[in-house]
Amino acid sequence: MTEHARSLPRRVLDRLAGVNMWLVVAAGFALGFTVSHFDGPWWLAFLCYLGGGFLPVLLSTVPSDENGFEYEMTNRERAVYLLGVLRWAFTPWGIFTQLLQLAGQGVAYVRYRGDLPSTERRAPETELRLPVEGEWTVVNGGVTPDTSHSWGIFSQRYAYDFLRTDGDGTTHAGSGTELADYYAYGEPVVAPAAGTVVDVSDRRRDYPGVGTALVEWRTWDIAGNHVTIEHADGEYSFLAHLQAGSTTVSEGQEVAAGDLLGRCGNSGHSSEPHLHYQLQDTADFWTAAGLAPRFHGVDVERDDRKADERPVYADREGGDGVYLWAGDRVRQRG
Repeated sequence: MTEHARSLPRRVLDRLAGVNMWLVVAAGFALGFTVSHFDGPWWLAFLCYLGGGFLPVLLSTVPSDENGFEYEMTNRERAVYLLGVLRWAFTPWGIFTQLLQLAGQGVAYVRYRGDLPSTERRAPETELRLPVEGEWTVVNGGVTPDTSHSWGIFSQRYAYDFLRTDGDGTTHAGSGTELADYYAYGEPVVAPAAGTVVDVSDRRRDYPGVGTALVEWRTWDIAGNHVTIEHADGEYSFLAHLQAGSTTVSEGQEVAAGDLLGRCGNSGHSSEPHLHYQLQDTADFWTAAGLAPRFHGVDVERDDRKADERPVYADREGGDGVYLWAGDRVRQRG
């Protein structure tokens, strides 16, 4: 879709989606404070605060031409998703989670004195394989600001979301209103490298409201069921949204690369079954800073339309490992 063909509201959203989320948050709260300070109407101040808090959520659903994202949400799905997040955000556990995440961001920022890990700084040593078997599609993630999963959320800066699709790029059979309709649901999730399991969560339900764009509203654990593995010192794999009751490992257990950890599910804040993977510098999801993972022994099918403009994605042979990018179709060799 060309810039000229887009509607004015969509062009505005595209522009805002390129702005750092924390600048959007700060602008909303600054406007709200200004309205309150000058005795403006309470409802206008409230809308400013609300916009500062939830405009970034809306903008996170807007793909750009730069990030390779293949799955465009309709405006209806976007609205339903936002309402679903709002429904959760005003619960006691939703408020607690947001405060916890904000505080964790501060801890990570201070730990690195603002000089957070990148592809050059604090590059991980762990040699990773894909955390899945068979062919999957990367639907979110990259290692540059404009291709990142969530650049403004430090723990998820270099995270990836993996889905299974058919030849037409569809993620499910049938109507997509049942968990079992989704190709990713119940598929094996494996250890991306050898290490020690340091945390396991297996009690969260798989949210049944698939096909609606809603997310789980009654949990404080947005990652859902998950497994955390310690590899080298200060390098931890975090695998989230696993199927309820599917984990096969326990805390303290040693695992090898490729060992079964559990199965792909829809627990936590997940609008459809998928695997969220990130490499991080601490075991704690909330206070971690993300590390930029390279994957080894991976066949990558990638659209070269934009890749040539970014040398960091140019090498798909991956002698030293390869960085993945939303839109990649990937399969582990061997």
